[in-house]
Amino acid sequence: MGIILNLIRLFVCTVAIVPLCCSGLLKDPCLSKDRQILDLCEQALEINSTNWYKNIRIPAVNEEIVDVIDEHDRRYRSEDLLSEITRFADGSTNHGQLIDSQATNVGISSSRNAEVIVDVTRNLKNTYCKKYGLSDIQCVKDLSKVKITRTSLNDLCLSEYYNETMCIWKNLDYPSTDGSCNNLKRSSLGKATMPYKRLLSPVYTDGIYNMSEELPNPRSLSIHLFNDEDSIDQAKTMMMAYWAIFIGHDLSQTVASTMGNKNVPVKCCFNESSIEFILKKTVRFCKPISIPEDDKVFSQETCMNYVRSQSAMRPDCSFGPREQMNQATHYLDASMMYGSSEEQMLSLRKMNGGELSSYKMNITNMTYMPLETTETKACQHGNGTCFRAGDIRANSLPQLTLLHTLWVREHNRIARELSKFNPHWTDEQLFLESKKVVTAFIQHITYNEWLPALLGVNYTKENGLGLLEEGYNTYDDTADPTVSNSFATAILPFANSMISENISLYSEDRVINGSLSLKEHYNRPVDILTNYTDELVRGLITQNTQNIDMLFTKTLTNYLYSFGPNYLFGMDIVSLDIQRSRDHGIPSYTQFRKYCGLNDIKTVEDLSEIMVEGAADRLLKQYQNWNDIDLMVGALSEKHADDAMVGPTMRCMIREQFVRTRSADRYFYDAPGVFSKYQLEEIRKFTLARFICLNANNVTTVQKQVFLKPASTDELKLCNEDEDIPSIHVSRWAELAQTISE
Repeated sequence: MGIILNLIRLFVCTVAIVPLCCSGLLKDPCLSKDRQILDLCEQALEINSTNWYKNIRIPAVNEEIVDVIDEHDRRYRSEDLLSEITRFADGSTNHGQLIDSQATNVGISSSRNAEVIVDVTRNLKNTYCKKYGLSDIQCVKDLSKVKITRTSLNDLCLSEYYNETMCIWKNLDYPSTDGSCNNLKRSSLGKATMPYKRLLSPVYTDGIYNMSEELPNPRSLSIHLFNDEDSIDQAKTMMMAYWAIFIGHDLSQTVASTMGNKNVPVKCCFNESSIEFILKKTVRFCKPISIPEDDKVFSQETCMNYVRSQSAMRPDCSFGPREQMNQATHYLDASMMYGSSEEQMLSLRKMNGGELSSYKMNITNMTYMPLETTETKACQHGNGTCFRAGDIRANSLPQLTLLHTLWVREHNRIARELSKFNPHWTDEQLFLESKKVVTAFIQHITYNEWLPALLGVNYTKENGLGLLEEGYNTYDDTADPTVSNSFATAILPFANSMISENISLYSEDRVINGSLSLKEHYNRPVDILTNYTDELVRGLITQNTQNIDMLFTKTLTNYLYSFGPNYLFGMDIVSLDIQRSRDHGIPSYTQFRKYCGLNDIKTVEDLSEIMVEGAADRLLKQYQNWNDIDLMVGALSEKHADDAMVGPTMRCMIREQFVRTRSADRYFYDAPGVFSKYQLEEIRKFTLARFICLNANNVTTVQKQVFLKPASTDELKLCNEDEDIPSIHVSRWAELAQTISE
């Protein structure tokens, strides 16, 4: 009789209850504490293995969550014991690396929650997947269909991504600082600290977060594939490179994980192998790059510091593979100038007249960004040696710092002009409208000048990147602005190949009157900027940029973050970028060629046909198979597409991102309701040439298209000639005039 009852129970649990009971939606025998009944439920789960993930018992998941949180607490305590050992010196290469990857407190808290979810996913995989004979990849794909909202972690994700009160107190006439409330149907879309978007599923050896150990060593790839030679683009100026970095910092900021309860920065490499061994075993985020035996530059070192990027909860609040956090907003909204949090933006404001904080140099009588004097790690070489900006990376390259400086001047100029026409406006009104106008200028220059120069004029017009000459574009509230992980991690670094070691200084008649070394001024912008502002400006719009290819200056591949006699070598930006791509689980180059609809590679001849001369042979000496080639490496090795500075794969991925960046932004400058018809007409006249005329110290001539190298001085136009370089009329922002015109 007992056997019959058990069979009946098993039938009921299998057919009627499992789909609900084991997913936690009904209170039923599968939630019982009775071991015999639970055994029956487990048997039912085995029978129902097709959709096994639907039958995971939520109480069991909650137990896993408790275990993982306890495990993390123990690990943080262990890491705390190592915090003194891993402390690095101010001014060191590790300090310089930290500046590029420093996390905020908000980001750290969110990342710690995400790590819990990742580790619960790991435990669930280990518990169930072998049982059902599933591969790691398939198992994790199935687990990503299980929502954490059914577990005790429910509030963590909902409060961050689906907070219904998020937009109540915000002024929706203007973009929020952190990117929230842009999309009114889903307020967290594009918000800072949200994860990057996946165009393709991540590639981890365990399906969750383990990096492949079978791929070639990143530093070895850098040594054998990337050379330090000039490769001049005869048609484009250095402004192409620095605009790419400038807006790249607007769209993405990947930050490093921290260790312990005090969120201490992680240092993984020491000269003592025993300490390195302990760190690798204790600090899970340590993934240093080992130094090859044939490395002549780093022969004294055993490894190069690399710390895995901060994770983020998946946007659909599910279990699944590790995702990486974008600490910047996902919109092209000038967050690199204004910051990605309200607190950060307030620290940059003058709080008077709508202006940003600045200070005037007695020598030049011109304004610059305020010097960083607070006790932070923002300045690699001590307080007062760098500027305070919306993005901590603003000080890395002198020409990048210059762009930040000029845009701060432009913001303050706009604020003063708006105040003239609207003297009754408050500081808040003046600031928000000035920020909105500056953002519009940056968006317009990017789509009207930079993208056509990068991808080709016809290509941009024919592939969804062209701009309207009049009227409004459409806003798509179903589009996703989220920056793709592959774009941020493996495509944006193309700008580093365009940089030159020599910073050429030009006189007003465009004659070189000196040059400076990038190596001597990396993360040291104050002296060069304040003494050579106009010479740097003319250099940006006159000096040729380097081609986008596999040729990188050794300042970036051997001496990154280093300075002075105490640091004979630094780090390698190529090695770090390759390692970061693998950390993020970015699929291979060939996978993205398929994604872009490009011809598949089936033979060595196929590879040779699409690569620059000799690249295919060099690649296959390092990689076992062309399907292993890292995305960044393959994309940089391609022959350039017609009329473009990049190859077909890179062009495809840049296009994919910038189409969404515009269409998914409710506040994009040509979207309905953002600006009046007459204001939009003025914004469409604005050019990078006019921007330079307005904000340089004393540059009086400029070519109309700043990204293009002038063939001769005959192409230079006087800044005071409005016909060649149109001015905009801020009077269109006067409330009375606007009311009359409407």
